[in-house]
Amino acid sequence: MSIAIVTDSASDLEQGEIEGITVVPLHLHFGDEVFEDGVTLTKPDFWQRLDRVLEEGGVLPTTSQPAPGAFRDVYQQLIEDGAEGVISIHISGKLSGTLNSARQGASLLDDAPPFEFVDSESASTAVAWAAQAALKAVRQGASIDQAADAARASAARSRAILFVETLDYLQRGGRLGRARHLAGRLLRMRPLLEVIDGEIVDVEKPRTRKKALERLYAQIMSGGAPERAAIMHGGAEADARALADRVSAACDGVPVPVILSAPVIGAHVGPGTVGASVLRRA
Repeated sequence: MSIAIVTDSASDLEQGEIEGITVVPLHLHFGDEVFEDGVTLTKPDFWQRLDRVLEEGGVLPTTSQPAPGAFRDVYQQLIEDGAEGVISIHISGKLSGTLNSARQGASLLDDAPPFEFVDSESASTAVAWAAQAALKAVRQGASIDQAADAARASAARSRAILFVETLDYLQRGGRLGRARHLAGRLLRMRPLLEVIDGEIVDVEKPRTRKKALERLYAQIMSGGAPERAAIMHGGAEADARALADRVSAACDGVPVPVILSAPVIGAHVGPGTVGASVLRRA
């Protein structure tokens, strides 16, 4: 059985980055201009544009999920290319309407093959790893159910942790309650946050960037050296690379990639953010 793997650009994957995984882009809105994440607006271009907006006092970006029709078109093309089943793996349904849009897109198909939808209950590289787990299972001969379960198992072992320079972006996007937003501003915190059960929650409240980076490293290494780790950043490459080198050294030299965050992530966390995806050992 030929099974197609689909995810979205909030996975921090770009179209064509991993053969066998199709990435459906979310949308970025800068005022009246609309871009497809990673397609008509690249990661570097987004962060440069955001810098200009902040300097010039322009309108900050917002995001939206792909329309059901966009998913329908992607699924239809995959079916025409020979897919006999589809596993669609997405950013947490509590953070985005993307998963719901994917389900609606599949419902628009005539004579649809079997589908499995996976809510990663996470974001960024943790979603990508779940998609890779499904792809690996498919290539090893797994059924669609087994491959979807492999994706869910990967997601369950993953953590997505980050700290932000300001809570303003998360608050604007409705990802944090107003009380926590105001408390963070008053105390000048660099809050350490984690996606837990699909929602962003407070983990720690360090007050300096140096302390936040230290606590982020401690969270990455909590429970011992992880099986995999990746460091993401929003225009903070030096801090991200220093953290990645430290984690790699503690993991016997295992490579730890440094990833510039996708525009749809960056629009909600803002510049200066450093985060990590961690895959715990089974």
